[in-house]
Amino acid sequence: MTIFGWDMSHFDAPGVGAAVAEGISFLTHKAGGDRDDPEIGAWWSGVRGLDPASVLLGAYWVLFPGNPGGRADAFLARLDATCPGWRDRPFLLQVDCEKWNGDPGTVPGRADIEAFCARLAARMPRLRPIVYGPQWVYGNDLAGLSFPLWASSYVSGSGGFKALYPGNASSRWAAYSGQTPAILQYSSSATIGGQSTSDADAYRGTLAELIALVAPGWSEDMELTPENLKAIAGAVWGNDVDPSTGGYTAGGALWTVLGRTGAINQLVAKSLDPAVIAQAVVAALPTDRVDISPAELQEAILETLRKLVA
Repeated sequence: MTIFGWDMSHFDAPGVGAAVAEGISFLTHKAGGDRDDPEIGAWWSGVRGLDPASVLLGAYWVLFPGNPGGRADAFLARLDATCPGWRDRPFLLQVDCEKWNGDPGTVPGRADIEAFCARLAARMPRLRPIVYGPQWVYGNDLAGLSFPLWASSYVSGSGGFKALYPGNASSRWAAYSGQTPAILQYSSSATIGGQSTSDADAYRGTLAELIALVAPGWSEDMELTPENLKAIAGAVWGNDVDPSTGGYTAGGALWTVLGRTGAINQLVAKSLDPAVIAQAVVAALPTDRVDISPAELQEAILETLRKLVA
C-alpha cells in the first residue's frame, strides 16, 4: 500500500480543500527556521479537527548550521504558540535541510542534524523526527544518521498527485547515506486539493505504519516482543509467570498492559532496555505482589510508565 502527503508553506493557501477526500493521508506545514511562517496558525485552525486516525498532521523547521539545541527549542516554542493542541495527537516533526540560494554555508552538517533531532526526541519522547535531507544536497554525507530520511527526486510534468507518482519500484526511492528513504517528495508541480504547484509526497506503507515510524509513542499497533515482555515479567515477579493467569499467555494482564499502552511505546521509542523498565516497575509496585489484582497491577504499571515518560 502507498499513502500520499502534502508539505505546505506560505506558497500555498492555508486551506487544504478536498485534499483529504482525494487521498492525502499526511499533511505538514512550515513553521519557521529561516523566518516564522505567518500562516501556520490559520492552517492549523483548518486542519486540527481532522481525525488523527485518518490524517497525520505535522510541521517542519528550516535548519541552518549552528546551535541545534536552541533551534529545536525554538521549533517547539513556535508550535506551542501557533498550533494549540498539537501535543495531544500523533504529530510529524520534519526537519528541512537544504542548500539555500546556492550557498553551501546554509547546509547543516550531519552532527547538527543529529543534535537537533536528538533534542526534539528528548523533549518529545513520543515522537521521532524525520529528516528532509535530499541526496542532491548530501549525497552520502548523512551516513550514520540515527533518524529516517525524507528524500526528494522530482518527476517531470504537472497534474494530479496520484497520476504523477512514479511508483513504489521507482529508482527515485534508491538508498543513499546508508538508508532507504522513508518518504519521497516526487513533485513540486502537483495539484492537491485544488491547488497547483504543490509538493507531493509518498510513503510506501499504511498510515498506521507511518505513525509507528514518526510517532511511536502514539502507535497502538506497536508491541514489545515476547522476549522483552518475558524479561520484564521475570524481573517483576522473579519468574516468568503472570500471577493473574498462572501462566504466560497473550491474554494475561501483564501482556495486555505492557504490550498495548501508549506509555510503553514511548519507552520503546526512548530505547530503554526492558530491564530498565522492569526495575522502575518493580520499584513502584507493592512489595507483596503475589496477591495483587489485575486491576491494581494495571494501575500501578501505568502510573509508573507515566512517570518514566514525563
